[in-house]
Amino acid sequence: MMKAILLIAAMTLPPACSALAAPLTESTFTEIINNVETVSAAGNAAPADVNELVKAPERVRTGPQSRAELVAPDQTITRVGANTIFSFADNGRTLNLEQGNVLFHAPKGLGGGTIQSGGAAAAVLGTTIIVSATPNGGLKVILLEGSGNVTLPDGTSATLHAGQLVFVLPGGTLSPVLNVNLGKLVAGSLLVNGFPDRLSSLPLIKSAILKQNKLLKSGKAVDTGKPVDAYWYPPDNGLDAIDHGTYQVGAPTPISPAGSPIGVAGALGPPSGPGARGFAPVTSLPVVR
Repeated sequence: MMKAILLIAAMTLPPACSALAAPLTESTFTEIINNVETVSAAGNAAPADVNELVKAPERVRTGPQSRAELVAPDQTITRVGANTIFSFADNGRTLNLEQGNVLFHAPKGLGGGTIQSGGAAAAVLGTTIIVSATPNGGLKVILLEGSGNVTLPDGTSATLHAGQLVFVLPGGTLSPVLNVNLGKLVAGSLLVNGFPDRLSSLPLIKSAILKQNKLLKSGKAVDTGKPVDAYWYPPDNGLDAIDHGTYQVGAPTPISPAGSPIGVAGALGPPSGPGARGFAPVTSLPVVR
């Protein structure tokens, strides 16, 4: 089975520059919520502790309603959702995502890394993204701010802007790029809001939310109220989120830069994961820059 390769790099650098970045083979726990474990190469599990250093080939494993944040020496942030298993490789800037959901933020000018999962392969440039391993061996990539590209080994690519997602299917196929209600996604994402410390890129995410909300308010974009999967994938295709708990509704409405609620068309819906019923697509949406 071909492994998925997901390259994450700061948008201010060309792809080749990521190779110059320091190896990403370790990170330190900065936040631990509920059941988080480290698993040795021999398979021995132990509770994780704040300030504990995780090195390859140790794995990080989270339980239900659990999550963790790790920070690398170059300040690359990895936030790990519930029911997730991942590890660093012992060389380069490679992370192995066995299951679950992770948020990555690569500071500007510091390059990115690589994620491996099963069944799909794509190179991705972006600053703050959420990646989910889908049950069928594919990936779901959501861009929260800035711009990025998802490129398959054969050169097929898709450009993403804030509030857009794409599925990477096993066997090397990209779904159409879909616009999602970014305000709803962020309001319900514990990977964004579920930690005591504010995500450093949150001001940029809020700015993208405001731009999209203006389009919704003006009628240039429409919240369809339908799940993302309904637009391209049959419900039984195994592409719905595997970890709804990570994306349960964490706030009644999105937040503005001033911290006050701002309206969004459509109801929030029940707790859900990326691409499910918590944040429906918006249609007729121009590029949000």
